[in-house]
Amino acid sequence: MQTFEELTKELKLDSKQSQVVKSYFENLIVELLESLKVDNLENFDDTINSVKSG
Repeated sequence: MQTFEELTKELKLDSKQSQVVKSYFENLIVELLESLKVDNLENFDDTINSVKSG
């Protein structure tokens, strides 16, 4: 897998462009992780509720 630094060099981004792209990716990753967290919590709640009612 390519590192962020390798990607910025390959794309020949200057430092400002690099920072903007890095910020974009970081925000995207945070959104993905938050979504996974919510999905996992909902799955746990569904499982707990099914065990309680079963």
